Amino acid sequence: MPPITILTPSYNQAQYIRATIESVLSQDYADFEYLVIDGGSTDDTTDILKSYSDPRMTWVSERDKGQADALNKGLRLTSGAILTWINSDDTLLPGAVRFMVDYFQQHPQVDMLYGDANLIDSAGASLGLSASDVLTREVAVTGDFTLMQQGSAWRRRASETLGEFRDDLHYVFDAEYWVRMLLAGLRVEYVPGVRAEFRMHDASKTISQRRRFVDDWRQVIDRLYADPTLPDSLRRLRPTAQEFLDWQYAKIDYAARDYAAARPALQRVLRAGRSTRRVMAAVMLTDVYLGTSFAPFAAAAFRRLTGRNIEAITPTLPGTGG
Repeated sequence: MPPITILTPSYNQAQYIRATIESVLSQDYADFEYLVIDGGSTDDTTDILKSYSDPRMTWVSERDKGQADALNKGLRLTSGAILTWINSDDTLLPGAVRFMVDYFQQHPQVDMLYGDANLIDSAGASLGLSASDVLTREVAVTGDFTLMQQGSAWRRRASETLGEFRDDLHYVFDAEYWVRMLLAGLRVEYVPGVRAEFRMHDASKTISQRRRFVDDWRQVIDRLYADPTLPDSLRRLRPTAQEFLDWQYAKIDYAARDYAAARPALQRVLRAGRSTRRVMAAVMLTDVYLGTSFAPFAAAAFRRLTGRNIEAITPTLPGTGG
């Protein structure tokens, strides 16, 4: 049994998947099994997969219900005691797998580790660092956190406790899994450092895509707080979780210039949001009522004066902060 299993779910990513595969096969820690789970790609993905003969790598290509379903299939087909996945447009950095294996060997009490990630564009150029937060149960149940999946890893025993990823969620199934992990009492540890690259696509930046992310997270929140076993100490955080949803929907509608839809959510944030969000909500409401565009300039001016972001006014994704 190899110490670690690496999974790559894929669908029509021929442009990037070779870089992903090479980043795995070139790792200096060689004792792993690598499975690519392709969803029946119609581009050149399978031709690229056929070009590899490394015995550590296997692949399947058949229709599935999406990324979560592909990962669940990968869990069932593999045997490593440690699990990690890298998407077919992202890459592992040199030494990442060795770090994961060594860390789990040295910290037997830890069930999952995660860190930070470099952001890259479609051509591989650096867009900067995305740092994760220290995740607690109290933070996790609000959705208002950043946890970079790229470079994360967990023990198979955690999946044996939790079961599979929710395949009815198409956008936040990973964040939901981490939350479930914490609520189950498993040890989730932030280990600072960059071990992977996260490729940003134009398609992922569209308003419709971001709305689907937030819609998915709303399902998670509604189900979470409807659970009668949720401790009262966490249940009291429902308003904070709702404020996060309101802020995301407000930013989505503001960016789409659907001001009538943005107004109610902005008003709720103005009444109950964290201080920096209340400031931005007030400026954005000014734009809504007067037809101005002050909010982007206010955010940029604050950043220039203080070196800090007051609050992003573009939509951000559950599990990725903002």
